[in-house]
Amino acid sequence: MRLGVDIDGTVKDTHRAAVEVYNRELGKNVRAEDVTEFHLDNAYGLTRQEGRKLWRKLEAEIYSLGVPLPHAPEVLSDLVAKGHEVFFITARPAIGKVERVTRDWLKRHGFPYDGKNLVMNAFDKAKKAREAGVELFFEDAPEHLANLYRNGIPTVVVDAVYNRDIPWPLPRIHDWREVYDLLESRMAKT
Repeated sequence: MRLGVDIDGTVKDTHRAAVEVYNRELGKNVRAEDVTEFHLDNAYGLTRQEGRKLWRKLEAEIYSLGVPLPHAPEVLSDLVAKGHEVFFITARPAIGKVERVTRDWLKRHGFPYDGKNLVMNAFDKAKKAREAGVELFFEDAPEHLANLYRNGIPTVVVDAVYNRDIPWPLPRIHDWREVYDLLESRMAKT
């Protein structure tokens, strides 16, 4: 099976890394657990425009920090070893430093990144998933979940505090080890 996998919030705890960097940059002491929205703007008293500008300034550092979500590298590597294909499809911009940091982070943490299975600038993930022939997509961001759902891309929600009230009937995982049963169930239906 060909799997589409987002990075931030899906295989990487970007949320916690971003809060750490924002706290240092803004001299605040916000706890990651207290940020319940996808964007950090409200938690830091920023307008959406101020938030975007600050994110652009800090994004390479944020992307270089942080750890994988539990079991993500092992499960995805195991799935590839069992014959599945994994494409990392992210909205991260494909600009020099961000692209380099992304590739290095995936390699450093043992993800099945082969130099050809990373799609960046994926602002329309449904379109990119279709182009890559993705049969099942893993995502956390409500905006991208909506796009994938509307476009009929089979999608699994990777649980996060900011996506628990999405209105679509999508399967949800809380731990990457749950993917084995989910794939087994899907393959049994085909």
